[in-house]
Formats: sequence, structure tokens, C-alpha cells
Amino acid sequence: MVTEFDVIPTLVGILVLVIPSMILGRICKHFGISEIIGFVSGGIILGPFALGGWIQFFDRPLVELNELMLSFWQIAGIIILFSAGLHFTFSSLKHVGIQAVIIGTVGVIVPLGLGYGISILFGIDWMVAMIIGATLSATSIAAAVTILEELGKEETKEGNILVNAAVFDDVLGLAILSAIISIVIAHSFPSLETVLFEVSESLILWIILLLSAVFLLPKIIHAVAITRPTTLESRGTKQATALGSAFGMAAIASIIGLNPIVGAFAAGMGLAGSKLVRSVKEFVGELQIIFAPFFFAIMGAHVDISNILNVDIVLFFVILIIAILSKILGSGIPAIILFKNKNKGLRIGYGMIVRGEIAFITAGLGLAYGIISESIFSTLIFVILGTIIIGPILLRQSFKKHNKISNSN
Repeated sequence: MVTEFDVIPTLVGILVLVIPSMILGRICKHFGISEIIGFVSGGIILGPFALGGWIQFFDRPLVELNELMLSFWQIAGIIILFSAGLHFTFSSLKHVGIQAVIIGTVGVIVPLGLGYGISILFGIDWMVAMIIGATLSATSIAAAVTILEELGKEETKEGNILVNAAVFDDVLGLAILSAIISIVIAHSFPSLETVLFEVSESLILWIILLLSAVFLLPKIIHAVAITRPTTLESRGTKQATALGSAFGMAAIASIIGLNPIVGAFAAGMGLAGSKLVRSVKEFVGELQIIFAPFFFAIMGAHVDISNILNVDIVLFFVILIIAILSKILGSGIPAIILFKNKNKGLRIGYGMIVRGEIAFITAGLGLAYGIISESIFSTLIFVILGTIIIGPILLRQSFKKHNKISNSN
């Protein structure tokens, strides 16, 4: 049971994380670096394994990754992905659907296969190798969206494909995670039919969820829109209904076994064609001022810098290189072929490099089940951190190069 004693220290911890992380994000932006790096750095510095853990408040660490804090983290992810969905209509998804499916699918298979194969070559046990491969498989949708919004490129064709491929990537990543949990429990590989069934089930559920959002949510919002509020309390009804739809779809996604943020994205896409989309975008954009820094600061807060001593340096660099190259090969190369444009294709590959929430969960489950050691876990956490730093830099530089070429012409 959550008490006032739990809530107040957690709220203080959120403030401690958010405000400095926002400042660091602004500093990074000033120097032409992605704000995400500043947000994550704030989380590392002020997280429970650094200053936030050393400083005491109410006889407990100033920042704790407790259940309440992680619940706020999930809420932040829901708002970020809902905001992202508002930029993409269902018609835009239909336009890039097959391309996104191909890029997302290959972008999951290649990191999974390379991560597993390289780990086996290093003499690592096959179950540990499966966790490593699975950790590398899923892109962070929230990071991809935030980077594109920073650059103002979320509505470009490659931005559209990148985000939808990342969503598809996330759905597949969760299906893979489910299969791996089954492997862990049974200590044996499931049949091909079982794996295909789980993947197909996840995709069908995602499609049903998306179609429900597209066809039902606009009708609900339009019904609310025809009301004429006269009191101060009722004037925010439309925005509250829109935000409620995001949480409602997130809850439904969770119930049917999908990632809640995928449901929030579906809600945003469902409302993207609504007459109220502009006012909803403005409203959610204001919320993101707080929630985006917090979301990425919590990612950084997962990193225990003292564990750097436990990291296998050789394995770290090998896995980091695989993490980067596998997304460029798995997502970038198919995109180059489909686009018939090297630069646009590579941008999609760069945008898919960043790992985040699913990767943390996968590595954490590996540690919790006793499959991977503290050393492997620490190595994976720092690899995730490396992708969070490198991915935005490569994507930003790619767009900068394009802008310079365009200006010179």
C-alpha cells in the first residue's frame, strides 16, 4: 500500500531528477548535442547509485527506483508515445506499412542473431547468449521519437518509417522476450511453431488495437467536442478525454500482453485525424516538457557507474559494435534498398540504434533469473548507455550533412 510517506519522498526525487536533467539537456542542445544525452547524464549523476543515493531525505535515499517511481516512468513513456502517435495518421501508416514491417522485422532478427552468434564465439553459454541477443533486438521507440522531434524531422518520410518500424520492432521485441522467458523456464528451445504463434499473436493483437483506436477514438473525441463547456472545470474536458484515451489504450495493450506505450502510440495515431489534434498536440507538448527529461533521466538512473569495474572491456566493445552495426545492417540496408537512397536509408539505421526500456527489462530479467552474471549485466547496461549516446549523434550528423548539401545547392 502506498502511503504519504512513500509519495512525498518520491515526488522530491522526481524534482531532483527532472530539473537538473532539463538544464543539462538545454546545455547539450546549445552545443548541438541531443538533449537525450543531457537527460540521461542527469539521471546517472543524480540517480540512486550516485548523488541521489548518497544524500538522505526522511532517512532514506533522495532518489529511489521504487515501484512508485517506476510507475511514473511508465506514465512518462505513455505520454511521450501518445504525443508521437499524434504526428502520424493511419493513412500515413498505410503508405509506409510494408516498408516499416520489413525494416522493423529485419532490424530485430539481425541484432538477435549477431548478438547470439558473437556471444557463442566468445564461449558464452547459449542461454546467456540468448539474453544478450534479445537485449540488442529492440529499439527504444521513445528515444527515436524524441530525437526526431528535436530535429523537427518527425513528419519526413524517413521519420514516418523510422517511428513505425520502431513500433513494429517493439512488438516483435516483446514477443521475443516472451519466448525467451519460456526458454528460461523450460531450459530448452521452444518449437518453431510456438515462436511463430507468439509472434503472430502479438502482431494480430497490435493490428486489432490500432484499428480500434483509429475507428473508435475520433468518434468519442468528436462527441465530446460538440459539448459547450461553461465552467472552468469543464473547459479541459476535450484534452482530458484525449489523454484518458492514451491511458485507456495503454491499459488495454498491457492486458493483452503488449507494451503499454504501444497502446498509447495507437491512441495518438487514432486521434491524429481528429479535428482536435492541434489543441491536443499543444496540451501534450506542454506535458512533455516535464515527462521527457524524467523518462530519460530514469534510464540513466539505472546505470551504476561503480559497476564499470565489473565490465568485461573486450566484450563491452564487441557487443557495442554489434549493437550499432546490427541496426545499421538490419534496418539501414533494407531502408537503402527500399528508398533507393543511401543517406535516407542510413538515417533510419542510425535512428534504430538506441536501445532503452525493453533492453533494460530484458537484461534485468536475465539477472533476476540468475542466467547472466553481474559482470554480463553491467556490460549490457553500459552497452545500452553507449547506444543512447552514439545513436542520436549519428542521426543528428546525418541530417546536418543533408542540410549543408541542400544549402550549398
